[in-house]
Amino acid sequence: MAQRNNIVFWMWAQQAFGPGSGTPWHIYKSFPGGLEGFYRAGPRCWNRLDYVSEVQTESLAVCTAEEAMARLEYALRLGWQVVTPECEQYPQELRNISDPPAVLYIKGAEPRGLTGPKVAVAGARKALPESLDAARSIGYQLATAGGVVVTGEAVGVDAGVMEGVIAAGGRAVCVLPVDLSSPYMAKTAHLRRRVLEQGGALMTEYFSQRSPAQGGFQLRNRLITGLCPKVVLIQAAEKSGTMIYARHAAGQGRRLYVFPGPEGAGEFAGSRRLLREGAVPVYSGSEVLGTDRAIAMETPTAVKSPEGEPPKKQGLPERQELSFEQQAVLAQLEEGPHTVDELTEGCGMDPGKLLRLLTRMEMQGLIESAPGRRYSRPLKL
Repeated sequence: MAQRNNIVFWMWAQQAFGPGSGTPWHIYKSFPGGLEGFYRAGPRCWNRLDYVSEVQTESLAVCTAEEAMARLEYALRLGWQVVTPECEQYPQELRNISDPPAVLYIKGAEPRGLTGPKVAVAGARKALPESLDAARSIGYQLATAGGVVVTGEAVGVDAGVMEGVIAAGGRAVCVLPVDLSSPYMAKTAHLRRRVLEQGGALMTEYFSQRSPAQGGFQLRNRLITGLCPKVVLIQAAEKSGTMIYARHAAGQGRRLYVFPGPEGAGEFAGSRRLLREGAVPVYSGSEVLGTDRAIAMETPTAVKSPEGEPPKKQGLPERQELSFEQQAVLAQLEEGPHTVDELTEGCGMDPGKLLRLLTRMEMQGLIESAPGRRYSRPLKL
């Protein structure tokens, strides 16, 4: 009951000050008795505080703890987790940003249950084919290596990242600029359902927000970068929402990685500037995690040889040991490097299945990837 009461006061403060405000956190840290003490102090006290405006004082007086309790009970009936900085489940990474959310509403896995390196991946909605390939590939590789991918809910790069994570059977966290029941962005609703089915989570700081509020994306973006020590950006134009992620990452002390994209493309002008300013160029998930192909995959279990026979020498598979699909890919690459789209058409394979196959083959050393998500054969097989 005590924890529920604590949650109520955080919800009351968030309703009064608004999502994105760091004031509830400041009150919790500095006011005697925390948020409950602040609530009980009343308007006469609030008016004397230099960090509470007259408008905010009026909002605090209009909002009530009873209303916040009703909201909490409604959210719990819907199966949402309601998490505040006083809860154990509150993401530790968000405690260290300048404006931690007062309340998080979560559907799916508990944040503390999503173990593994967390990496934020975000980018353009109107993504070029090269960007979509990169998003799917990086998402897939991060998930294959045990990473938790944090992204948004939009079409374009966000959707590509989710597709890659889902294809790998991995876990993702989608942070929304709306409430958990909102019909917003129906085009990617099927991907968010799959994220939940695979043990991921949806997260927002909005109890009730059917469509994004003005400035809502910028507020949401600070959570995506704040949740992760590493941030990957794919396709940033000079003036774009993707550049806002870069500013949040810099302010939060996050390490920034940027997919360079096609040389000279205007859609990547911001990306090139970020690279000149010190961002790390990246083409694969293993580069982000600081691993090579051998580390990024699980270590194979040692196989016992039949009694009396020496163990077979390990190395690249013989041609006859390759699957039909692997041989089809290698046959296409006999002609030279190919993009994912070219391989999809040439091999007649489902794109998701092909991405899984290419990643396995890359980790086995059968093929190599190059900028622009092109694949080639490293040696004569």
